Amino acid sequence: MNSIVYDLNRHLTYRLARLQSQLSAQATDILKQHTDISLSEWRVLTILTDPEIRFQKDVLKAMGLDKGQVSRTLKRLSDKKLAILSPDEQDQRNRIVALTDDGKSLVKKMTPIMLARQAHLQNGFSKTELNSLFHFIEMLESKTGPIKDLEST
Repeated sequence: MNSIVYDLNRHLTYRLARLQSQLSAQATDILKQHTDISLSEWRVLTILTDPEIRFQKDVLKAMGLDKGQVSRTLKRLSDKKLAILSPDEQDQRNRIVALTDDGKSLVKKMTPIMLARQAHLQNGFSKTELNSLFHFIEMLESKTGPIKDLEST
C-alpha cells in the first residue's frame, strides 16, 4: 500500500499562518506591557496618523480587513476616547474618523517601542534580503485572488 506523506512544514500557507500567529502574540504581549489596547486597535491607531485617512472607508481600504472588524475596532477606540467618530454630513453612510489627543499621545508613546520591535525582527537581514522578502510577499499577495482550473491528481 502506498501512503502519502504530506509535509506540513513545507506548506507555504501553514508556515505563514504559524509565523503570523507568533508575531501577533509577540506584538500583543508588548502592547499589554505598556497599554490596554489590542493589536487591532494599535494598527487602526497607526493608520489614523496618516493625514490621507479621513473616513472609515479609508481605514477599510488601507487595512484590507472586514468592514465589521474595522467598525468594531473603531467603536472600541471611540469608547476608550482614543478616536473620534462623527457622521459625514455629505454621506450619512460614512463616518469621519480622527485621533483624539489621548490617541495621539498613545501613538507617540508606543511608536518607539514598536519600531524597536521592528528593528529586532529585521536584525540580521541585509537590505537586499529585506527587499527580497517584501518582493516575495508582494508576489504572494498578487496570487490571493480566485484560482481557475485547479486539477487534483
